[in-house]
Amino acid sequence: MGVVCPQTDKISIRTVTMTGNESVSMNEVLYIIRQRPPNWFFRRPDFDSRLLKLDALTLKSYYHSKGFLDVKVEESFTFDNNLADIVYKIEEGKQFFISHISLSGNTSISDKKIIKLLGLTKHKPYNPVFINDNLFAVENAYHEVGKLFFTIKVLDEISDSVRVKIVITEGKDVRIKNTYLEKLGSIDSSMVWREITFKTGDIYSKKIMDKTSRHLREMGVFSMANMIPVKVIDSDSLVNMVIEFRRYKQREWLSAGGYDPIRFAEGAEPLSAISGTIEWRNRTFFNSPTQFSTKLLAAVPVEEEFVVPRLRYDVSFTSNWFLGIRFPTKLTAFYETFIEYKDQIETIERIGINLSQHIRFDKRSYFETKSVWESFSDRSVSNENIEQRSFAIKIHIDKKDDPLFTRRGYLFSAIFKSAGYVLGGERDYLKSDFTFQSYTPIGKKSVFAVRLKAGRLWGWNNEFNDYSYEKFYLGGSTSMRGWEVLRFIESNGNPVGKIIRFMTNIEYRFPVYKSVGLTLFTDGGLLTDHTRNISHELIKWDSGFGLTVQTPIGRARLDFAFPMYQPESPQIQLGVQNLF
Repeated sequence: MGVVCPQTDKISIRTVTMTGNESVSMNEVLYIIRQRPPNWFFRRPDFDSRLLKLDALTLKSYYHSKGFLDVKVEESFTFDNNLADIVYKIEEGKQFFISHISLSGNTSISDKKIIKLLGLTKHKPYNPVFINDNLFAVENAYHEVGKLFFTIKVLDEISDSVRVKIVITEGKDVRIKNTYLEKLGSIDSSMVWREITFKTGDIYSKKIMDKTSRHLREMGVFSMANMIPVKVIDSDSLVNMVIEFRRYKQREWLSAGGYDPIRFAEGAEPLSAISGTIEWRNRTFFNSPTQFSTKLLAAVPVEEEFVVPRLRYDVSFTSNWFLGIRFPTKLTAFYETFIEYKDQIETIERIGINLSQHIRFDKRSYFETKSVWESFSDRSVSNENIEQRSFAIKIHIDKKDDPLFTRRGYLFSAIFKSAGYVLGGERDYLKSDFTFQSYTPIGKKSVFAVRLKAGRLWGWNNEFNDYSYEKFYLGGSTSMRGWEVLRFIESNGNPVGKIIRFMTNIEYRFPVYKSVGLTLFTDGGLLTDHTRNISHELIKWDSGFGLTVQTPIGRARLDFAFPMYQPESPQIQLGVQNLF
């Protein structure tokens, strides 16, 4: 009900109140309703009666999720000088709790696991909405064990409490009869068949299907490989697998740009930069999935006093198979520029060939090997060149729930590199570098994040100029925010690299409003050339706060850091994305 106002008048919300709500506070529902009262961001929110109806249904559903199955919600509003006052009248009714849970028909998956997947707990409020949303999790679990044709029913007996009865019909193990490829196009089908990880007679498994789909998409030819099980007529245990493909364009230009972390020096964290790339890609050679690409990267750091651009040009061949073994391999010839600090900033050039190979564990975790031949040339010294040959392995385990907006999980990365020795070249050294990141949610939207990094060089020879910046550096928006970029501590302005590095970053992140967030942080770092100097007492610390804003070209950060040993010299750092 309400009072009719002229169509030409713009109505603003003045108040939103609830009556009869004993179990749910007004503060709770302000996060879920659309018609909200004024706040310091929106002084005069617009009134919309259609949204008011939807908010009433949302409130009713919210009460249902808390076990108030008989709740009644009545919305009303009044007008006063183009201002609307909204009132929700609540009749909560009885709150129902689960008193008993029983299962029948399940042999492949335990009672405990099914109950956990459905989110059921005895003596907790009965939440039918939550149970219905979690049915897909039980479905996925049964598909993993080959029970493609299972059914599940969740029955409830409601009296003073709720007795939940779960009835499952598992059906027979489902096996694969035939496999069909659809919309494959001109690509050689033998190249596709070798990526399929199941065969005729195998038990259907969603895990195996997902692995096959991932392998097919990793070929770089298909944007989609949809795995469709089709029941065989007159059979309750056989399916035909239909794989439906959607192809990328065979030849195309690709371009991208925005705020990105770009590596300007090997031993330093990537620097925040404005970058752009342009790439031409041919996805098939002679109907095979071998890809050819040529790519140009240009990037300019946004760090103060670090404005020399980074250029890199690549020519690459990529294939999922190497010497008859599925070993995703990429061969790249490259030209790139790095920055050399002397009395003034100069540019050095690097050319080389890079052979890298991947074994992927899951979507974001992998094992990588990299063999590199490279030659460094200093523009300021025409006759000076250094040849380096190296081999490196990398283990990368990424268990974060989201790669950009992480709330929980962890990441572990380890790199081991050997240059020279039996490989030849002009420099002999060993290098290791470790990273660990942890994320813990606090409340509904805040995150506590920790990063630890430790690295060490052995056998470094300082006779050569550090062309590749393999030594370790700290400072800037991506490492120690209380230090200048690459930590300019020499009198001549050159950065000082060390052979041992330790760093930690501790952050508490929480949202302020929509795309705006706030971060409280502490950074600690240690650079040294001697193991005897490794001590917690020698770690330098900074602390501060940062503002994050989501922009059309990516997330931007503005951090304000105070070095604890020199609080009178604060640093302002502009970064991109989260620090880690």
